[in-house]
Amino acid sequence: MKFEQLLNHFDSGICVEQLQKESLLDLALLFVAVDGRVCESELHVVRKWAATLNWNSAVSLDNYISDMVGKCVHAVKSDDTEAFIQHRMKFIIDQPMRELALKIVHKVCAADGKIDHREQTAMDFLEAQV
Repeated sequence: MKFEQLLNHFDSGICVEQLQKESLLDLALLFVAVDGRVCESELHVVRKWAATLNWNSAVSLDNYISDMVGKCVHAVKSDDTEAFIQHRMKFIIDQPMRELALKIVHKVCAADGKIDHREQTAMDFLEAQV
């Protein structure tokens, strides 16, 4: 699916930049769900940040977020969190964007006032990828 999206992006001139934005958003949404529940305060942080993106996709930002939350919940329930992180980090090629991913994830995890051990484990794994 992501490969098809990449081809579509090349065709429409969006290219790597939009794919990096999507991957950043995917990671942020994963960390909303990584503790086993979708917390509204964490989701609010992601939506507020995502609204600042110059989103350039055929899929609206709201629809993308709604769809991706479900995929993130599935990844967590399937114990595929590390594979999810690795896959998304492959598409974030710029070092400043990789560092931004870590910054956003820290904000998301802190939004509900506590950092769960699953969040910390996933953050440590993400840090190793940066």
